[in-house]
Amino acid sequence: MEFSMIGWLIYSQKDIEKNKNYIQFYIEEGKLRNILIQLILAEDLEFGIQAGQWYITCNKEAVNHPDFAICRTIYPLLNKQLELMGIPVFNNSFLAEICNDKAKTYQYVAQLGIPMVDSEFCKNSFLRSKLADIKIPTVVKAVAGHGGSQVFLIEPGDTTEVESYTEDIMKQLKGADAVIQPLTGSRHQDLRVYIIGNKIICAVLRTAKEGFKSNFSLGGEVRLYDLSIDEISLVNRIMNLFDIGMIGIDFIIGDQGELIFNEIEDVVGARMLYQCTDINLVGLYLDYIKSRN
Repeated sequence: MEFSMIGWLIYSQKDIEKNKNYIQFYIEEGKLRNILIQLILAEDLEFGIQAGQWYITCNKEAVNHPDFAICRTIYPLLNKQLELMGIPVFNNSFLAEICNDKAKTYQYVAQLGIPMVDSEFCKNSFLRSKLADIKIPTVVKAVAGHGGSQVFLIEPGDTTEVESYTEDIMKQLKGADAVIQPLTGSRHQDLRVYIIGNKIICAVLRTAKEGFKSNFSLGGEVRLYDLSIDEISLVNRIMNLFDIGMIGIDFIIGDQGELIFNEIEDVVGARMLYQCTDINLVGLYLDYIKSRN
């Protein structure tokens, strides 16, 4: 079978096993569109500058450039290298750089003046002293954490307990810089809006079963959610800041049911979407990519 397009689907080795069905879905949906999807391990790629020119190899061998690349690992430098070599990348390097750093995301999106959680950006070496005197329930997030990982809640209380928990947080952050926020939203709900090509596909409401994290991967309950006209306008304002391949825009649900911007997922997961809808997200994504080439 001859294919009209070839696309790289780039993953890190550590993510292959848990995403093997999703990867196969990409391959099968690609065939239906006459697109050959090639799984590429990021660890097998070498890239840089040789003789003053950009280069990239796979398993130390020269490679034919694909028509596009879908980067499903967080590696903005790789996204940029591919772009410089004339390969369209989804998502692009600018979005990958901003949206895989919570501090950069808040800093950039704040230009819109939309509802956001108050956030302090903190270098890791400053964090211990910042947390020593908290007065209200406080959330600490690693700037590059994903899927609810490296997110911690500190409650004011006994000084010894706070100090002990702070030390535990410092160990788990492993030197990462952090964002410090007041705990927001007593409903423990958030909303993910799926976007493909700067178009809203659907929204999914997540509710925590216990604790304050509502991530589906951590056991949160999910259901489809109908956006109001005002909520659609809010989402449009955010997504128009970027040239989007596919992302998820996440909001905290405030105490009055209002949407409070939380973060943007570049390498967005689809498990909870497939849990509550029959939308073919991969097919829609490949259709969009094909239309761009």
